[in-house]
Amino acid sequence: MRGEHGDESGRAAANVVHAAECLHVGIVDDDALTLAALRSVVNGMAPRHGTVVIWTSRSGDEAVDLCVDRRSRPDVVLVDMNMDGVDGGMVCQRIRHFSDRIVIYGMTAHSLRRYEHVTRRFGAQALLDKADVQGLQRCLADCAAGRTYIQQGFSSPGQAYRLLTVPGAVNATSLELSPRETEVLDWTIEGLTAREVAARMALSEATVKTHLRHAIRKLGVGNKLQLIRVWTQFRSA
Repeated sequence: MRGEHGDESGRAAANVVHAAECLHVGIVDDDALTLAALRSVVNGMAPRHGTVVIWTSRSGDEAVDLCVDRRSRPDVVLVDMNMDGVDGGMVCQRIRHFSDRIVIYGMTAHSLRRYEHVTRRFGAQALLDKADVQGLQRCLADCAAGRTYIQQGFSSPGQAYRLLTVPGAVNATSLELSPRETEVLDWTIEGLTAREVAARMALSEATVKTHLRHAIRKLGVGNKLQLIRVWTQFRSA
């Protein structure tokens, strides 16, 4: 089991633990207390369901690296959708881009509606409320029994992988963005301010800002900076 302390760069070092015939779970959350609580819940299921946390991380980048490395690759990864730095949507997308097998469950302490779109579209199998411990336990118990829990409206790992990796399979329409919202985002990630986008599109600055607010809600991110990161990642995928 890894410690919760980080190095001087703020990244938390992960000590990977493996156990044969177990469901291996990784957890990424930027809150140390939440990591400890989730680890306790998952490992507490071990006697009956064989679940074991093989690593926890407070860094989205590190979590992706641990999923890529065969030596630390989990069967299931729990992803906090509201992390600082690399947000949960980008973590889900990066994991799903290389794996059609890892089960991804997004988690949040905020409104589920706020993060549902980005969690679903970037490759996760469900979005869970952090306060719903029994719901998490049911999901993991299903996975341990070989029955991957998939929330209604979400895709299986294989289906989600194909949606993200097959050219044209994921588009702005599938993300429920309007054409105007898509155009505003495309100009924004080019570095234009709201006033400059407004001039380019013959709109008022207030209208551009409204489109950005709608996109923030639809993509399940917390602010404009996260919106730019997610949309840049989406366009470069």
